[in-house]
Amino acid sequence: MTGSQSALIKNLCLCYCDNKPEILEKTVNTVSHLLHAEHGNIYQDDIRLLDKIWKHFQKYGRNQEMLRFGQIYARINKLKVLKVRLETLQFLYALADTASTEHHHDSINRSMPTSSASSFDIPSFSLLSVQQGSSSTKENGLSHNSSHIKSSTSLQKLLHYSNDNETSSSSKSHLHSAMNKINEIDNNTSLQRDADESRILRELLFGMQGIETPRLLANDSNIDRCTRTLITRFLECGWLYEKIRKIINTPTSSLVAQAFIANLSSELREYHRLISVIEQQENIPGMVSLKKLHVWMCTPIQRLKCLAAIADSCHGKKGGQLLSILYMHSQHGDPLQQSILYPLLYNCTIPIRDMIVEWICNGIINDPYQEFFVSTDKMIGEEKLWYDKYTLRVPMVPTFLSMEQAKKIWITGKSINFLRVVCKDRTMLQINKTPASSQSLFQQQRSTEFQDMIISIYNETTRYLRSILDDKYQMMDHFKAIKRYLLLGQGDFIKYLMDLMENELNKPANQVFYHNLQSLMDAAIRVTNAQYESEDIIRRLDLRLMYVSPSELGWDVCCLDYKFDGPLRTIFTEENSLRYMRIFNHLWRVKRMEYTTCGVWKQLMKSSREFTAIPEISDMIHTCFTMSNEMTKFVQSVNYYIMFEDAEIRRFHTILKPQLKTIKSDLHIVKKAFRDAVLKFLQQLKFHPDITLRSLSFRLNFNEFYKVSYTSKSTA
Repeated sequence: MTGSQSALIKNLCLCYCDNKPEILEKTVNTVSHLLHAEHGNIYQDDIRLLDKIWKHFQKYGRNQEMLRFGQIYARINKLKVLKVRLETLQFLYALADTASTEHHHDSINRSMPTSSASSFDIPSFSLLSVQQGSSSTKENGLSHNSSHIKSSTSLQKLLHYSNDNETSSSSKSHLHSAMNKINEIDNNTSLQRDADESRILRELLFGMQGIETPRLLANDSNIDRCTRTLITRFLECGWLYEKIRKIINTPTSSLVAQAFIANLSSELREYHRLISVIEQQENIPGMVSLKKLHVWMCTPIQRLKCLAAIADSCHGKKGGQLLSILYMHSQHGDPLQQSILYPLLYNCTIPIRDMIVEWICNGIINDPYQEFFVSTDKMIGEEKLWYDKYTLRVPMVPTFLSMEQAKKIWITGKSINFLRVVCKDRTMLQINKTPASSQSLFQQQRSTEFQDMIISIYNETTRYLRSILDDKYQMMDHFKAIKRYLLLGQGDFIKYLMDLMENELNKPANQVFYHNLQSLMDAAIRVTNAQYESEDIIRRLDLRLMYVSPSELGWDVCCLDYKFDGPLRTIFTEENSLRYMRIFNHLWRVKRMEYTTCGVWKQLMKSSREFTAIPEISDMIHTCFTMSNEMTKFVQSVNYYIMFEDAEIRRFHTILKPQLKTIKSDLHIVKKAFRDAVLKFLQQLKFHPDITLRSLSFRLNFNEFYKVSYTSKSTA
């Protein structure tokens, strides 16, 4: 700061300090700090700053000073002598704020003269400050103290205004004319501001509906930064609206996607309704402003942002994939987002819920757009219905359904189709076909309605299918027949069959004929216990000759076969038949070794009787007996391991273990029913009129005894 500037500031501050050195120094420092502080031009024009100054005057009831300030400002505008007019007004307004703060603090504690220092040792100065000595304006009128007169003089010096003839005691007519001019300026400014805001609001209503507004997009210098920020925020609504509208207008081939788009359209209709209400209110003067619109649009903007994000992530998805994305977005802590996602999930789940109910109740897939997680191949025939016709599409399984639930739904529908197509059974199952609500699908933590429906229909359908296979098609009897004949469990039949076929099977493989072996097998059936089997099992038992290779005997190409048809063909497929054939061949070879070792033992027994008189041969025969017994023991051990250690355990896991589970559940039900009956009986005895029977209820109730006994054991 130059010396001339310091001198001017010091001369200016002398008018306020009454030549008191202790206050003068602090005042000069304060004014210098305000002049050199980088406040920045926060007001873009005089109108807004003048509006602040008028409100400041009106706040403290200083109408006389407001008229005087208006006079000075009108002359400054007319003479054009002040080139930094806006900065000067801003400086004076900052001084007024300082003085107002000081006066508010002092008025609470005590009354002080104007020239005294405040609680922060900042003196009171400014034409805009509150007059300290005028606590009772009704008594003193519109008087001015000496400090205020000094302030007006200093302000005239600051503004380079040199008309010394004008004072604060101007005529009333002159004051009224100045007041009219100020009011006229204020009214014109207010009308211009209202007209600009009304024009902006009309443009914004179009922009918020996705319509381009070039007037708002242009770089208009008359729009301040705050208004520009609000306009940008409102135009974001239009961009979000247009983004959602484009997704809605995209053609879709999915029932779930159509439900999703219908919900988005409903949300946009609500948004249109809001815009219509705002447009009606905008026609009424003073009802709508940018600030009011900003408050009204806070929640709609958040809804549009949420909907746009969801629509963008779900674009191009269908079926279970779309439901999985919606369910992922719904797992959010924001109540607003949950309120948006709940109706979306509820309505979009309805098509999948209807497909699930139709599938598990009637075995029908009504899926024209391939969005259900169970697919069907119409080219597959009845023989592969269970394995290949219906498949589970894992990517289409919604995330709110577990894989166990999806598999139960898949198996339930397959079972119904298996009963109708393969088993030719069209009996209507007595199941509860009341469909679960759509809400129970994605809110399974709150309701078990959907889970109960799936389990009940699954259990009833599989139970009925098992009963049809067991009762009508004797599935367990065929399992036992396979064990007896293909796994060589019918010992007398296998031994007699080997005896009959020995001569025929010792021939080369190319000299063995099917009809010869077939007659021998029929003879073995008629002689052994196989003759007591049902006609259906005997009819299915057959022989098969495999492909002949060089140097093979009949033992290598002959094997037993068991024929299947109807529903049993679904269980015992061609692949399963080949597995049984390989197992039979292995067991057949082991049996042949056992049969051969038995033949060796018989030959040794015959030789031992013939050569008992020759001592030299007896030791050799004993050694042969020992080796033959070891070989027989080894073959029998292998046969035992295959038949009992392996095959029986597998049979237990596949057949007997599920039956044990059923028996266990039945026993649990019986146990519960018995306990309830006993408790009911004891309860009735308690209130019996006969005292002997009432005492009997206490004697029969051993619950307390068991509790005490259990407690004592636990303590020990």
